[in-house]
Amino acid sequence: MAVTKIRKVSSSTLLALSVISVIIFAVFFFGGAEVDAKGNKDYAYTGLLLFWTYALFLVTFAATVIFAVINFASNKKGLVSSLAGVGAFVALLVITYSIGDGTPISGLNDASQTFNTSGWLKVTDMWLYSIYVLFIVTLGAAIWGSVSKALKR
Repeated sequence: MAVTKIRKVSSSTLLALSVISVIIFAVFFFGGAEVDAKGNKDYAYTGLLLFWTYALFLVTFAATVIFAVINFASNKKGLVSSLAGVGAFVALLVITYSIGDGTPISGLNDASQTFNTSGWLKVTDMWLYSIYVLFIVTLGAAIWGSVSKALKR
């Protein structure tokens, strides 16, 4: 079976992002932490972990928009499906931002106060809820594909 160019690109992209993610998680957990006056651990690389998560989600959003535009440019009849995909993604972000909780968290160390604002907390909840939804949709699509393929045999 010949491996297509898009499969090579997507596989190497997934591998690269996974390796970088593992490195960032290792740096976060093993990069040092201090215990503050309240007894909380203050990890040295919390900002790095948060910004990497935001960057990954931004890449996902940009890729969705770019591929929708490419699909529309190559297939004028695909306008509805292209716009539906982008619209669903934007709706997901708006809904998950709306249900996010912006209440400041008490008991955090001083270094974490930068991210303890209503806006950052709602954005963090938006990313987390969106990741949960996208994971469930991906898992459902994989199961659906397997079941439908098995039933066609």
